[in-house]
Amino acid sequence: MQFVLAGSVEKARWLRDLLRFLPLRSQFVLSGNTRDLQIHEPAPGQITAVPLARALPDALKDAGYRRIASFDLLNGFRALEPGDDSFLTQLGLTTANGAAAAGLDLLSATLERHVGAEGEPAALIIDFASRLITRNEALSPAEHQLFSRALILSHSARARPAGDRRQPFFNTVIWIVDKEGDLPDWFLIGNPRVRHIPIGRPDHLARRNMIRSLMRGLPGAQDAAPSELEKSIEGFVDETEGLLLLDLSAVAQLARTETVSFDRISDAVRRFKVGVTEDPWRKISRDKISSAEEFIKLRVKGQAHAVTHMLDIVKRAVTGIGQSPRGGRPRGVAFLAGPTSVGKTELAKTITSLLFGDDSAYIRYDMSEFSAEHSDQRLIGAPPGYVGYDVGGELTNAIREKPFSVLLFDEIEKAHPRILDKFPASARRWCSHLGTRRSSLFFGNLHRIHVQPGDLYARSVGRTCRQRHARRDVRGSKEESPRRNR
Repeated sequence: MQFVLAGSVEKARWLRDLLRFLPLRSQFVLSGNTRDLQIHEPAPGQITAVPLARALPDALKDAGYRRIASFDLLNGFRALEPGDDSFLTQLGLTTANGAAAAGLDLLSATLERHVGAEGEPAALIIDFASRLITRNEALSPAEHQLFSRALILSHSARARPAGDRRQPFFNTVIWIVDKEGDLPDWFLIGNPRVRHIPIGRPDHLARRNMIRSLMRGLPGAQDAAPSELEKSIEGFVDETEGLLLLDLSAVAQLARTETVSFDRISDAVRRFKVGVTEDPWRKISRDKISSAEEFIKLRVKGQAHAVTHMLDIVKRAVTGIGQSPRGGRPRGVAFLAGPTSVGKTELAKTITSLLFGDDSAYIRYDMSEFSAEHSDQRLIGAPPGYVGYDVGGELTNAIREKPFSVLLFDEIEKAHPRILDKFPASARRWCSHLGTRRSSLFFGNLHRIHVQPGDLYARSVGRTCRQRHARRDVRGSKEESPRRNR
């Protein structure tokens, strides 16, 4: 899929790195975001978004390579430049319609003929190289022979001058993998003749260039004022932080299919991310929020200070004031601290009833069940490389199923202190307010974390607070001691 964009853009970082090291390295490993679209400039002033399999050969051709072929286990060898079978025939392959059969043994033998080939500069792109190996730690004889030969060839390859400017060229080999660790460590790590180049996710400049083109096809964009269109473009860029260019294309297609106007593109982004058609926050009546204080006081008695601050969070959540356009954050977070039976849980239930019409619609976690050291993995899932990483945790799965919800972490003082590491900013702010004797902290989804101040003070957050106050006391005593001496 191609998109014609306006203007000229700087080459991607991975491409600049590749072009810089072509005269210096004989083999390259590209990893990371290799299956996404790449911003590409086939001609001056004409910018397109194309797959890597299209952008990479064009870049090599512009760099001076006159013979380019690709290989993968499904399609075998294919001639990319020139378009006939001449290059594949020079490599000793039996061709048919510009292609030759696939196989590890054939690739291993062809690799040696390619590196030592005479004539114009040549490049061999080995795509889906991660699938060449079944188990990285236990290579089969064919796999071991392939990468042993590639290792030796990387050191024996010699550059030779070519082109009008007589620049040095290797017969380059480019491996495209999902992750750097997919290839044998002894082939890549510490090898000065192989260059690893990671391909990152698109930055805001790449997203903006593509979004400018996508916006023109959205409903209402053709007749929109330039200022309104530019505002929507900037909002689209901010809300798609971390998404791929393929994802941007999918969001635009979703907006066209469901007739979402250009100025409501955030709705299409939300539907793409969480699969929700309607935004529950927009369905909440403003009049209901305006009279929320009377509704809450019918159920929560004697907590005017807590109710006032909680309503401030609710109002900001409903109106979207102070929310990051990039998302990824809760609409509001509140620590409710106090002794037993003063209304902490009841206040959380009442807020849930106010927002969703049912006080049992929250997701509750009894934190006394998370007292073990590694129980945080039960919440957020196992770390990468461990069993159960692809399963997720109770919290992450619950948010994925119900992205618009109230989370209640009850009796968090009974959880292991490591749990508090998941709320670092919250813990620091709550700690700072302990020094001013505020009974609760509310700041800007809603999380309810219920704590008993005395118990929590004795644990990790309390230790930090005591250390902070201790330093103040030490400084104070040092300042007062000269007065006493006088």
